[in-house]
Amino acid sequence: MALVSVIVTFFSTTPVDYLLMALTAVCAVLTYVGKNLIDVLHSDSPVGSLSWINIVSALLVALGAGILEAASMIIVNGVILWPVLGKVVGSIVLTYVISTWFSPPYNTAKVKFFGN
Repeated sequence: MALVSVIVTFFSTTPVDYLLMALTAVCAVLTYVGKNLIDVLHSDSPVGSLSWINIVSALLVALGAGILEAASMIIVNGVILWPVLGKVVGSIVLTYVISTWFSPPYNTAKVKFFGN
């Protein structure tokens, strides 16, 4: 969902900076993967509800992606484009919270597949 929000945000601004969009997508993925390495930040809320862990996770992912995106903006353009940065961070928070609302809680139980 975060990748979709990054792509939609960049296509809503003209002209589309494809290099910056790719770097922002990588930043969003890296921060999400980094957040998942912390065991206490796994979602524990059932479908249709949010917990503080979900909100903190959304803010951490957005903050991490925002910092990395600001650095990539400085590298690519030499300046931080604050409206674009705000849209990306806001859309990451929104899509994370919405996707967590519809997701089941984190589960470590083994799942039996057809091949097993």
